[in-house]
Formats: sequence, C-alpha cells, structure tokens
Amino acid sequence: MSNSPTQSNTRNRKNNNNNNNNNNNNNNNVNRNVNNRNNNNNNIISNNVSSTTMNMAKDFMNWNDGIIEREDTQLQQQKDRCFKILKKSTIACIVLLFITCTTIYSMTQYPSVSGGDAGELIVVAHQFGVAHPPGYPLFTFLGYIFSHIIPSNTVSVAWKISFMSSMIGSIASIFIYLTVYLWVNNHWCGLLSAYMFTFSPLIWMYQIQGEVFSMNNMFVAMLMFLGVWYTRVRIFENERYNTAFWTSERIAYLSAFICAIGLTNQHTLVLIVIPFAFWLMFISGRDQLWNVRILSNLVFYTLIGLSPYLLLFITPKLNRVKYSWGNTSTLRGFIKHFLREEYGTLQLYGGDGGVISLFTKISIYFENLIIQFGYIGLALSLIGLLNLLLGYNIRTFKWKSFGTMIIFSFLFYITFFFNLCNLPIDKPLYRGVFLRFFMQPNVIISITMGLGIKSIFGFLNRIQRDGGGSGGDSGGAAVTTISKIQKYLLPIIIILLIGNQIRFNYNLQDQSDNYSFYDYGHSVLDGLPRNTLLLVGGDLVTNVPMYLHLCEKVRPDIDILSMEIMSWEWFKITQSPLFQRVKFPGNVYHPYIPDGYSLKDFLDANINDRPIYIGGDFKSGDSSFQNDYYTISKGLTSQIIPKKDSHKYNTFKIIKTTFSTFPSFHIPNNTEKYPNDSWEHFMMEEMAVSLERAAETLLKEYLSQQNNESFKALELSVEILEKALTYINDKCWSLKHLGICFDHLRYRVVQNVNNNNQQAQNKASNYSKQLLYFWKKYINQCGHEEKSDQDWETIKKVIQLI
Repeated sequence: MSNSPTQSNTRNRKNNNNNNNNNNNNNNNVNRNVNNRNNNNNNIISNNVSSTTMNMAKDFMNWNDGIIEREDTQLQQQKDRCFKILKKSTIACIVLLFITCTTIYSMTQYPSVSGGDAGELIVVAHQFGVAHPPGYPLFTFLGYIFSHIIPSNTVSVAWKISFMSSMIGSIASIFIYLTVYLWVNNHWCGLLSAYMFTFSPLIWMYQIQGEVFSMNNMFVAMLMFLGVWYTRVRIFENERYNTAFWTSERIAYLSAFICAIGLTNQHTLVLIVIPFAFWLMFISGRDQLWNVRILSNLVFYTLIGLSPYLLLFITPKLNRVKYSWGNTSTLRGFIKHFLREEYGTLQLYGGDGGVISLFTKISIYFENLIIQFGYIGLALSLIGLLNLLLGYNIRTFKWKSFGTMIIFSFLFYITFFFNLCNLPIDKPLYRGVFLRFFMQPNVIISITMGLGIKSIFGFLNRIQRDGGGSGGDSGGAAVTTISKIQKYLLPIIIILLIGNQIRFNYNLQDQSDNYSFYDYGHSVLDGLPRNTLLLVGGDLVTNVPMYLHLCEKVRPDIDILSMEIMSWEWFKITQSPLFQRVKFPGNVYHPYIPDGYSLKDFLDANINDRPIYIGGDFKSGDSSFQNDYYTISKGLTSQIIPKKDSHKYNTFKIIKTTFSTFPSFHIPNNTEKYPNDSWEHFMMEEMAVSLERAAETLLKEYLSQQNNESFKALELSVEILEKALTYINDKCWSLKHLGICFDHLRYRVVQNVNNNNQQAQNKASNYSKQLLYFWKKYINQCGHEEKSDQDWETIKKVIQLI
C-alpha cells in the first residue's frame, strides 16, 4: 500500500528530529568533557593561585608562621574581607575609639596656654603666620581653621587648638587599631594597641595641648596602616579581580601623598618615611610600581602632599603679623627656613649638646618604655617583635615581610635620630624635650603589643589542638571547653589592661584645672606700667605672655619684643615695620657684624620714649649695656634704668613694694605629676630665679653699706630667698646667699650692741644657727658647685668653726 505524501513527510521529519537529538546528545557529551577538563584546569589554577597567595601571605604578613595561627577557613575569609575595611564591627570600634579618646582628652586638656613651644604655635596658627623652622604649615593652617570655626567664646583660643590636637590624637589611635586589626583579624588586639598608646603618659601629655606631635603620631600610624592595607590588597588581587575602588596601585598613590603631607607637619617623620618608601618601592611593589605611568603619578601625588609649604610663600605677603618667623616669601628665605639653617640642619639644638653617648640615649628610651606601658605591655611588645623577627623558629624569618620593615623602621629611628640628637640631656628640661621624640617609635611598640597578645593566644590554641587530637572524644571536649574559655579570656585581659592604663595615668595627666601658665603670663604683664616696651629672652617668658597679648588681647598698650627674633637678619624686613613705636638703630641686633647694633644702642634709642622692662635673660654675648644701665627687679620682670638716673630710685623701697605683691597664684608643686623635666617645674624655677634677682640687686647695693636701711635690706633678702626655696627647695644660689645674709646679720648684731645685751646675743645665736643650717645644706646638696665656687672651701671652714 502506497503512502500518501503527507505521511511520508511526517516520517522524514521524525527521522530528522531523531538524528538531531542524537547529534545534540553527542555535542552535550563533548561539552561536558570540555567542561570537565576546564573545571580540572580551573581547580589546578585555583590551587596554584591559592598556593601563591599563601606564599605571599607568609612572605609579607608573617602569617602561618607557627605563632599567629590561622583557622583553616581564615585565608578564604581574608579574600572576602581584604577589599572591604569598613564593616559594621569595624565602624563600631572606630566610633568607640574616637568618642572615648576625644572625650577623655578634652576632659583633661589644658584650659589655656601650656609651656614650651605651644604658646608660639598657637599664636602663629591663630594669626595665620609662619612658625619657627621648618614652619609647620599644615599645623598652622588647621589651627587657624579650628581657632576661628569653633564659635564658643567661653573657651580660650589655646583650648580650641588643643582640642584639635586631641581629635587628631584620637584619629591616630584609630589608625593604630586598624593596623593591628587588618594584620591579625582581631578587634580586641587592635583596641589594646590603640588604647595603650593613647593613654600612655607621654602621648597623653602632648596630645592635650597645642603641639605638633599629635599630628605627627597620626601620620606614623597612617603609614603603618597603609603598609598593611597595601599588603593585604596586593596578596588577594593576584587571586581575583579587585572590583573595589582601592586597588593596591591607588593605595600606593595615597601612601605617597601621606608621606609628603606628613612632612609638612614635622620633619622627623622622614625617619619613618625612608624605610617605608624603600619597602614599598623596592620590595613589596617592585614588580608593580616601576613603570613610567605609575612613577609619574607617584611624583604627582607627592608634590600635592607637599603643597602646604606654598603657604610659607603666600602668608608673609598677604598677612604680616607679629611673632611670625622668617622671610619665607623669597626663595632663599624659604630654603633657609625649610632646612632649619638657623638651628643647624639635622640638629635639634643650636648650642653645645655635650657628649652623651648613643648607648645612653637608647638606654633612656627603653627605661622610659616601662613608664609608658608597664612591664606587661613591654613584655607583650617584646613577644610581638620577636614573633615578627623570628617566628616559631628562625627558619621562618621572611626578609620581605611588612613586620621586618616595621622592625627596621624602629631600629633606624632610635639609632639614626638619637645619634643626631645633640640636646644636652644631662639638664632636666632638655631631657624632657628629648623624651617627646620617643612618641614615633612608641607607635610601633604599641602595634607590636597587639601582635604579641595575639601570638600568645595563637600559640596556646596550637598546643591545645596538638594535645586534644591524641585524647579521643574526651580530649576533643576538653579542647572545646578551653577554647570557649579563651574566647572570653582575651577580651577580659585586654579590658583589664586598658582600664589599668587609664586609671593609673588619668590623675597624672589631668590638666583641666592647670591655669598656672595663664596666671604666670598675667603676672608678667599685669604689673607693667602703661606703654611699656617689654624685652623677653627664653621660651617660657616669651611664648606665654605673647599668647595672652596677641590672642587674648591682654595689655594691647604694650609692645613685646623677643631678643632672639631681633637677632635674625629677616627681622628688619618682616617684623620691625609692625612695631611703629620702637626705634631700631640698625639692620639686625648683633653688635659684632656690620650694620648691626648692640643692646646699648637699642636702649639709647628708646629709653627716653617709654619704660623698658626685661623678662627672662639678656642675650648671651652682649654686655655692652652694663656700663650705662642697670636693672631693678619688679616681680617677674626687671626695669632697665640708666645709671645716670639711679638717684631717682630707692632700690630697697621698690623691691620691698613689689615683693609684697609678688604673684601668689596656684603653683603646680606636685613633683610626681610635674617632675623636674616638665615645663611646670621650669616655671617654678623661673619664679625662684626672679626672686633671686631681687635679692641679688639688694645684696649688690647694700651688702657693703653699714646703716639701718642696709640692715633692713639684708632682712628683706632673707625673706625673698626663703620664698624662693618654697618653689625649688634645693636652689644652690639661694642656699649659699642665705648663709651670706645670716653671716652679715650676725656680724652686725655683734658689732653694734653691748655684749651684755642678752636679746642681741640670742639674735646673733639664732643667725648663727640659720647660717649653719643653710650652708650645711648647700655643701651637702650642691657638690657640683665645688669646682666653680671660689668660696666653697671658706664656707666649709666656717661650718667647722661654728
């Protein structure tokens, strides 16, 4: 039977469909085989990449070295976390750090001006001038903004800029936390490092006042963070494409910018920048950063970072203000200021720093670490350092690791900087100045503290796993129990360490009621006659009154001139035009150069126009005025008087009057809180020296006289010197001259009365006892004066005779 055309076509279509299905099945089989091969290849590639990633992690981060132990799944977790830093838990810790640190800092910061350079830096920032070399343009720019943007009139200009330092110090703590957290993936370890650093005594002291060190600490912490961040991103962007904005290349650009802008705050940062830049360019990024495009971008961002130094060119032209340093509007003046030529490039101190050995300086540093972090903190830091350097055994040491760079930075700083530091640290105040440069390496020490405690707990976990694996079910249960205990033990220990650090140092660093510098400045200015010209010499008597005068508008009728600034060649150009009531008889205050003038020349030109007072010391090397002028002490300053007019002044009556009104503000005499290397102690010394000057003036004039007024002058000298000893109880000059006063008083009583006068004899006997007391104290406490004091042997003989 023949088929119809329709049936035939249907059968053909079915056959074609069957053939197509067979072909499709064959293709699917082929595709599956190809996919299987691709999957196998991907697995091989993935395994190779994972192996490469692990090797990079070991090289650059010291991971899996037997101490900082990782869970098996943690490396995979790193892949998910490396491109994202600000997770909810991290943000919570950042907010916690910022609020707690800023709050505690603001509760304890100085209410007004403090000692040292703070007064000058606040003045320059508030007026938008130029600070002493190298200029600190970033600090002055931000300080200007903070001092004007905070609207409250209930707080001082100094408090506003100190609050800026407090906030910046809190940001430094955040970057320390992030550095440790990104390194060991533990919030608690990061918080330990941040809080131990923030509330260590040295850091706390300088981050609650208007100083540049807070910002410098922030930049050091930022560089440590950028190094760890760059490393993490670099490790894992080899394994998968980084879709985040912050690639390792962009982090390198940011690092160049931070290195540069940090140097516009303080130059000592260069000792951290050099090893960091070397590690970034020649070790971790040498296969990535060395091409023309990237190098050009790095140079560009470096120049952008240095741009705040343009302010040194601009501000002198647009805004000439008193107490602004240098002639930085010219290229030569800028270079001189930038290189600190006036102090000596690569030197902290322009004078003779003595012969303190490098070993002694390093020993002082490590002894101070115990004060900063305690024995437990120092032990944790040592464990962290050893772990970075050696690992579980010395064979795991990786020269390319970021930890090795940190160790090198630390050693580079404490050897290179301490060797260059020429401060005479045998003197207490300069020792205190030396200590403040310990803050940069202390950032590294605090970071290793967090690594150290993580190392300890990682090591314990390893022991538990090794021990629990051989104990069967009971051993596994024991390991689980111990792991749970350790889970809560780590935060408990860290909270206790942080709480102890804050509790122990809070009262010592609480300056919220410390108005002593403010009161000192008012004591200098308030007693001056109207329209006085005040010459000042020395940091304290210059910076504190200058702050009150220029920022808080105290005594606008007077002029304050720093004799140090007058001695620089740029003063005639940038500063002298601002003092229209002052006559300058030459180009520069320097008696031994052409067109220079001496202090005598200056006094001759101005003495008839207004009263002239001196605060602090005359400039060393210029004694030209001594034949024609003398001084009478009046409280914390002294009036300069022509000798030809000496008959118009009764020295005894003047000093008696001013002594009766000698400043009596609250003196910070807590020696634990304010040791002899603090500015508070130095202020008390200045108070004592002012009193000694008054006694010296009396003794010079009346010691050789034999009249009733001279006897009263000696008695007044005794009162004055005894007052001086209430400030500093071992002042050698006061002890010696108290003995001299009592010796002369005893002699005059004996010579001027009848031997049968019992009252006079008792008085003479009392004078003898007082003489013996003070001279014995002088001999016992002032042995360092023996070689320089020509009266030493005479005093000893008098003591033996009495």
